[in-house]
Amino acid sequence: MQASDLKQTLWRVVYTRNANLQSSGDAAGPWHPDKRHIEQCAHRMRALLSQDVGIQSNAQAAKNACTWLSA
Repeated sequence: MQASDLKQTLWRVVYTRNANLQSSGDAAGPWHPDKRHIEQCAHRMRALLSQDVGIQSNAQAAKNACTWLSA
């Protein structure tokens, strides 16, 4: 089952602004149903690893869009 097939909104951390539904693990993390959990993971990655990341829903991924976290 693909993330795009689900009625439920799923979220993930993305490492590139070009992440989409077919992106590999190099571009995005695993899908998770809890947006708050994903936001916390993204903020930890920024704080601890100084890594630029964003968050993305499965609906955004279908449109090749994401919400990039500002510094």
